[in-house]
Amino acid sequence: MSPRSTHSVLVVDDAESNRYALSRGLRAEGFQTVEAAAGAQALELAEYVSAVVLDVHLPDVHGFEVCRLLRGNPKTARVPIIHVSGVYVKDEHRVAGTRAGADAYLVSPVDTAELAALIDRLVAERTGG
Repeated sequence: MSPRSTHSVLVVDDAESNRYALSRGLRAEGFQTVEAAAGAQALELAEYVSAVVLDVHLPDVHGFEVCRLLRGNPKTARVPIIHVSGVYVKDEHRVAGTRAGADAYLVSPVDTAELAALIDRLVAERTGG
């Protein structure tokens, strides 16, 4: 498995404090991070990262739709996507996230070490190493 420092993670959340906390935690775990506050920005940046941590509740494009659009784009179709939400926490939301194409669905707040291990696994599965 390649070192975490060779991978960048796009953290998408409209709440600046959430974005900051997740990004800081992932950097502490060894990843590089890129941040986006909205779905449209995420769609522009996703092809340049190793994984996406995607909030469901976004101001412009709903997180499930962002996920569907990323899966439909050949440049981002294989990028691991992890939904994170503190608002959409019911089983039906998890199912909707999975149907949209997410690889995982976590309820906020998340344990950063657990998230980092999940990213490691998903990136390794998608890249074959």
